[in-house]
Amino acid sequence: MIDWKFLRGSEATPAQAGEQRPRVAAFDLGSNSFHLLVAEADGQGGLVELARGQEMVRLGEESLREGFIPFSTFQRGLDGLLKLRKLADGFAPESTVAVATSAIREARNGADFVHTVSREVGLDVEVLDPVKEATLIYWGARQALDVGNGKFALLDVGGGSIKALVGSATDCLFATSLRMGVLRLREYCDGNQTPDRSRLLTAETKVRAVVQPAVRQMLKVGFDFVTFTSGTALAVARMAEGSTDKLAAARGRPGEGMGRHLVLNLGRLRALEARLLAAAPEERAAMPGVGAERADTVVSGTILLRTLLELCGHDNALICESALKEGLVVDYFVRRQTGLAEELPETD
Repeated sequence: MIDWKFLRGSEATPAQAGEQRPRVAAFDLGSNSFHLLVAEADGQGGLVELARGQEMVRLGEESLREGFIPFSTFQRGLDGLLKLRKLADGFAPESTVAVATSAIREARNGADFVHTVSREVGLDVEVLDPVKEATLIYWGARQALDVGNGKFALLDVGGGSIKALVGSATDCLFATSLRMGVLRLREYCDGNQTPDRSRLLTAETKVRAVVQPAVRQMLKVGFDFVTFTSGTALAVARMAEGSTDKLAAARGRPGEGMGRHLVLNLGRLRALEARLLAAAPEERAAMPGVGAERADTVVSGTILLRTLLELCGHDNALICESALKEGLVVDYFVRRQTGLAEELPETD
């Protein structure tokens, strides 16, 4: 069993003079946001977080619907990556790893984007197949969760896809990828408009049709608790568990490092959904935690999370920050530094 634990930089053991610690920068090119995590080995079997960054580039805004990344979005993605690359270079990583998910995977010009990133940003991007993506998310979440002898259901709600899996402390027992996400659902419940009841019902029906078969398989495997990952899940949970004028704090548990946890209650999630739907578009955009970046996806994200939790038959879900980028870091160090590659499933 791998027992990697991440520590914040302030908790790291200082390096000895002249000591060279392996350091990696991991880039996650998602459909909604691009993410960066820079981490290094601490010399004692753990990993230290040095920096993280995010650029909400909305690469899948049109491409998930049209199958093509428009020029303006293409450039926005490059600009966001250049900012993240500059941040990463400030920590002089010895290696970089970069992966892309559904927006690039499905776009007709996705290969062109990857080629341009290589030429202009200096990153070699691997376009992940859905199963490998889910496996990396498992390892990212696993290092932050206190699983014990039980099993957990994990649902990673992205812009273009949902990764659904069941895992234990040692194995990913079930994993699949579903073509559903906050950007795909946005046209039915756009936060810049006032959604009517029929469109909202259509949105929920579409979610259930796509997700329910996978959840049935997950229930057959069995799980003790539900975990949501992704920026959407964290943002919605902080709104639901906070007050009308203040977000709930993102908090961690001792020893869990980068796993910032909240418990999202189904009743509070339903109350948040009702509050969002009752508000005018400009009132929604002004709510703490929404703003311009999430104004048009907060309703679809809330409907997705609420429907998923109902289908799983649980009243609460743990919100875990650690996901794909953390999984990339764990994968890098296990495969390249520790000789424990047999502990990770082969997905090539």
